[in-house]
Amino acid sequence: MVQVNDLSRSLTAFEPISTLVVVVEMSKTSWLVSGVVPGVERQPLKKLEPDATALLRLIERWAHRGGACWPADQADCTGL
Repeated sequence: MVQVNDLSRSLTAFEPISTLVVVVEMSKTSWLVSGVVPGVERQPLKKLEPDATALLRLIERWAHRGGACWPADQADCTGL
């Protein structure tokens, strides 16, 4: 029997306590970035100029602020 590739189901568990969630609304003139940062009660909201480097810096700052695991720290993170 052939199994259908069901893309609506995740193969890994979503752990909101340790997962940084970032949503980016993009337009030609500006980007609106919002997120759910582990360990931070409020949900940050930031308006940026369209610049990928600035976006990555913001995400990295949020990750370190919330104590989330960033790729450079993966050796220190459990559960990855």
